[in-house]
Amino acid sequence: MQRRNVLSMLRSRYARPLAAAAAALGLAVLPIASSPTSAAAAEAAAGFTVFTNERGANPPGMPQYGAIKSTVVYDVFAFKCNTSGCTANGGPIPTQAVYEAKIKEYMGANQFGGAATAPVVLDFEDIELTQVPTGQAATNAYNLWRQLIEWAHNAAPQAPVCNYGYEGWSNQNHDLVKLLHQDTDGNDKNNLDCFAPRMYWDSGETQTSWSNELNLAVSRDRAMADQPIYPYINPKQLGTGGDYLTGNTWSYIFSELKAKTDGVVIWEPTATTANACAWVSQNSYEMGVITGTSNSGPFTVSATLPSGNCTVQRGTTTTVPVTLTNNTSSTTAATQMQSFADTPGFSGSWKYWNVPALAPGASFSTELPMTIAATQSTSTALLHIKTGLSDNRWAVIVQ
Repeated sequence: MQRRNVLSMLRSRYARPLAAAAAALGLAVLPIASSPTSAAAAEAAAGFTVFTNERGANPPGMPQYGAIKSTVVYDVFAFKCNTSGCTANGGPIPTQAVYEAKIKEYMGANQFGGAATAPVVLDFEDIELTQVPTGQAATNAYNLWRQLIEWAHNAAPQAPVCNYGYEGWSNQNHDLVKLLHQDTDGNDKNNLDCFAPRMYWDSGETQTSWSNELNLAVSRDRAMADQPIYPYINPKQLGTGGDYLTGNTWSYIFSELKAKTDGVVIWEPTATTANACAWVSQNSYEMGVITGTSNSGPFTVSATLPSGNCTVQRGTTTTVPVTLTNNTSSTTAATQMQSFADTPGFSGSWKYWNVPALAPGASFSTELPMTIAATQSTSTALLHIKTGLSDNRWAVIVQ
């Protein structure tokens, strides 16, 4: 899934101007706005599915926001094809049993834990057909793909099978790629079911350059088959010194993908530093729109963390000042703060529970002694600040 030698070759072909550096997020007061979701945004989100490839200790926990775990299968076999044939790790192609066992391993709980019906993406970049020379080498790779796809379907009979591709950068051998998405021999188990083009935000990327690549990938995919398109993205800018994307960039990516594709795969995301606060917050908003669980009610909410940003520490109890402000044009009814116990590993009890009637623009302040268990297991957490009238999403990074 990394760019490896492919990127070095393609970057020389697609030189881009450097983008201006984005300012890091460092807010002491974190607004948890009750932003309305427009009808257009809701319509764009309908039918759009977010998948996540995450594994290891303390992953971001994207399923808590509504993402579905899916599987990527890396090229541990080191497949290569030339005019003489194809090899794996310099020798024979693995047996069906060995290959299918590896597919199931990647789908298992110790790896990606992908849902049985979520896409299984084959990331075999050295034999990805746009990267193989035309002619006999490409024909050999095509024939190998047919076999590998059929075995993948055997290993994951409920899952759509895709291959990670470079449609936005090259159309080499697309006649063969098209055939991989078609049932050409009456055996529908040896063809691909979906597209998974590379759409990471590279060093020096601009909205224009990124959208041009997306448009090219989508147009090429749509021309080959009427199948779902699930681009691969990551919350970090890829390249030397790449850091987490800004909230505006994450919003732009989601806006474009919801308008033009069927879903997205977030590849091995992380959230390890406060620099990730912007995308974590924006991602919470985007997922609220997609899942129909956006902030609701009359209040804008702000929470002040001692860290000065969105990070909290496992195994601690932190007193968090919280302010609710009526952002409507009408006086709200008196209400109460609701139990703070929706998120695993987090607990607390409000200092002041009773929220009085609030005139437009008026505020109410309380405190939450918030305890984070030492056993809390994800690197982000989706919290909810609720009253009898409202539900506001609050995403934090857990360290």
